[in-house]
Amino acid sequence: MAASRIASSRRLCCKYKCIFYVAFVILCVQFFLYNINIKEADNPSDDRESHKEVRDTRVLIEEDSEEKKQEDEDGNANEGEDLSEEVLASEEKLSNEGFGIKSELLAGYAPPCKIESAQAMSAIERATTRECKQEIADVACGIQEGGVYPGSLPNTCHLKGNHSKGHYYGCYLDDAEDRDMTHQKTLPTENWSQTCIDYCLQIGFRYAGLQYGRECWCGNSFGKHGTTGAVCNQRCPGNSKESCGGYLTNDVYSTGIQERFSNGPGNLHFEEEDVRPKVRVLFVLTLNGRQVRQVRRLLKAIYHRDHFYLLHVDARQEYLFRELLPLEQLLSNVRLVRKRFATIWGGASLLDAHLHIIEEALEMDWMWDYYVNLSESDYPIKKLDSLVSYLSKYRGHIFLKSHGRNTSLFVRKQGLDQTFLQCDNHLWRLGTRTLPSGIQVDGGSDWVGLPRHFCLYVVTSKDKLLTGLKKLYKYTLLPVESFFHTLLHNSHFCDKWMENNLHVTNWNRKRGCKCQHKNVVDWCGCSPNDFLSQDLDRILSYEVKPIFFGRKFEATVNQDIINSMDVYLFGNEMTDVTALTSYWQNEYHHLDRHTGVDDTFLSFYLSFMRLTTTRLAADTTGQCQVVPNKVLQVHLFQRGDRNQGLLVLFETTSKEGTRLVLESHMMLRQHYSVINPTGPAGRLINLEVGSDFDLKEAIFRNYGQLLGPYSDLVLRHTWGPGTPLVVSIAWIDPAKVIAASYDINITSEGQIGPFKPQLKQPLRPGVWACVLMYRYEVIAQVNFLVLPLAVFRGNPLDSRKAGLHHNGPIGYYAKQDFSEFEEVLRVTSVREARAAADENGQKHGRTLEEWTDSLCAEFWSVQDICRTGAVSSNCTSVKKCEESPWSSLSPDPKSTITAVNPITGLIR
Repeated sequence: MAASRIASSRRLCCKYKCIFYVAFVILCVQFFLYNINIKEADNPSDDRESHKEVRDTRVLIEEDSEEKKQEDEDGNANEGEDLSEEVLASEEKLSNEGFGIKSELLAGYAPPCKIESAQAMSAIERATTRECKQEIADVACGIQEGGVYPGSLPNTCHLKGNHSKGHYYGCYLDDAEDRDMTHQKTLPTENWSQTCIDYCLQIGFRYAGLQYGRECWCGNSFGKHGTTGAVCNQRCPGNSKESCGGYLTNDVYSTGIQERFSNGPGNLHFEEEDVRPKVRVLFVLTLNGRQVRQVRRLLKAIYHRDHFYLLHVDARQEYLFRELLPLEQLLSNVRLVRKRFATIWGGASLLDAHLHIIEEALEMDWMWDYYVNLSESDYPIKKLDSLVSYLSKYRGHIFLKSHGRNTSLFVRKQGLDQTFLQCDNHLWRLGTRTLPSGIQVDGGSDWVGLPRHFCLYVVTSKDKLLTGLKKLYKYTLLPVESFFHTLLHNSHFCDKWMENNLHVTNWNRKRGCKCQHKNVVDWCGCSPNDFLSQDLDRILSYEVKPIFFGRKFEATVNQDIINSMDVYLFGNEMTDVTALTSYWQNEYHHLDRHTGVDDTFLSFYLSFMRLTTTRLAADTTGQCQVVPNKVLQVHLFQRGDRNQGLLVLFETTSKEGTRLVLESHMMLRQHYSVINPTGPAGRLINLEVGSDFDLKEAIFRNYGQLLGPYSDLVLRHTWGPGTPLVVSIAWIDPAKVIAASYDINITSEGQIGPFKPQLKQPLRPGVWACVLMYRYEVIAQVNFLVLPLAVFRGNPLDSRKAGLHHNGPIGYYAKQDFSEFEEVLRVTSVREARAAADENGQKHGRTLEEWTDSLCAEFWSVQDICRTGAVSSNCTSVKKCEESPWSSLSPDPKSTITAVNPITGLIR
């Protein structure tokens, strides 16, 4: 992100004029400090400075990791959440002393040892609660003492290699141009037969070769260059009594295993005897978010009375749990799990949830045969009967998808060689670890199909392999993507593997690998993209393959593809469904007690409520006058995959004292204007400002684009293809202060790009402008609203708090003053604008509400109003919400669950 180059020539001249004086002053200061440092050479340096240097190092490393992961896309066939490794080499070298640990950092918890891991100390510093700090310290010390992880685990798979582990085959030639084995790792100090054998076994190879003293080679075959003339006489650095090959010669050993045995993905060719009796499936839905209508639609699509449905709702999602709970009364084979886990991305809690769900399911009176997990983003691409016949044909097999062939790369990118701990709803990286010897490590997708007897083994067995793996995966990133795979390949179930996770996943690594989860995990990861309408043919190409579900499907991004799948699966009965192209998603509910609402969002909702009652009184010529009481619900409303604004359901009181519930349809007005679209800048299609930008789907997850003083602004700029160019972006606040200006490069390709300015907060409320310039000429501008807060942390603002939050930041928004750009940007009436901003910044109470409502009315319009429930005699002219097709209370058959058809066993 470069500062804008539209600076005036006066400023450039000034810079060059002063350079000599600045350099002279710096030289004098350096000479002075040098003499002081000589005098204080024996004194210890300030802990805080050392600590600051380490923090700065970590910031630089984290910034570099995002660039590094973009270069590290290898086309891995992994169907799981493929990871890009963080580059933290510098941090690895830091010691406790490097962090300059002071007593205040240790306050509130008692580390049981001197913690050696720089990553663990970084996690302790960043953790917010004493309990989390203590847990991190306890685990870090436990690892140092060797009491957390097992050193080795048994491999009880009955499929063995031709010879036992450690069998020596002899000394064999190698060729630098045609290697005898496929994988190599350098072990400069620890290489010897046992270390190399354990490493090659761990990543799934049959043979280990030691070469040139420090090189460990792994492969599934050897000997193509023979033994004639081979000399293996170099001593092993890890055991001087052994030889570790020589120059282009290998000492070859057996790891004791054979290549992983797979029964393949299977096929869809069924004979009648293959599928009798039919299995009964336990569908486990692990759910997050607020998209209750999409969850109901998914349940309808996969429902039959012969199968079973366990719903685990994330512990933080009280709205989703509350809305789905009535399903238990309606459908006897649907239950919600009561012990709920906070399943943050990548966290060990998801494995804990699955292990608990398996245990609970086995204790129930449901006689199910297969455990199949889904999420709210999954949707079937084949009928349920097809899945049941397939599982029946391969009854007893275990359905898992592996990452591919390069296990060493998978371990590194997946972070399996790192320790992670979940607390404070964050996954903290505590440092490197050594995986147990004696077992093969595998992983891939976390979407599985597990037979009942395997599930019984998982939760009841006390054998050393299983208990050891549970210890290992307690502190593992994305554990479900590896736990079941590793257990399968090292247990007596190893010959039951079907390499199929029953899913097709929509990977687009250029868009999906954007390090989007760093707010909850100390790692960079990738996530799949949502299927869009144009992906229909690709999905249908799986018609003859044993793939039964697709992911991701997300109605807020593209509901049309879900409608198309319903037509494909269930026929023309779907084409005439009421509200087929409409979608509603709840954004706020007044019954939520633990899900905090953003102060900015609530300030908008309160203003929308007041604007609606004012509009209602005007539309009814003063007959229907009501006093707004409280906001009940807010929904996002979409039609035809286009955002149609927000729906605000709220309670009022009429003049007669009657309670009246209204819903208003609020629509955002865009204030985007093209001023001079000539030349290459004519490629510009649109500008929008919002927050919570999803890099993967190129949309704002703050769907209403509701912005306040503490919002992180993002400009979404859309371009068609054409000549590359450099444009400047200036941000101007309501006081006509030029907050910042930056240059961005626009490539020749058509693109939708985000740009996030680094602005100090709070932002001054009012109407902002984002101005786009090309060659010193303004070509386009978008105005957007930063709303003042009506409440802060749920409490109304008084005059002091209003001044604190509504007068902009202390000093500049950015690192410098951009006022010299006022002439280029044609900024006028600066004095008047700043006086008005200062006056507005002190408003509170009723005057604050009036200012807020006037701002909202400039950017939002009341499209329609409806009522529900009892009505005052003066308000009977207001339409019923149940009869208003836009209302969240109107019929939505595609997401409504009714009674089961007694003949078909289906809900439809």
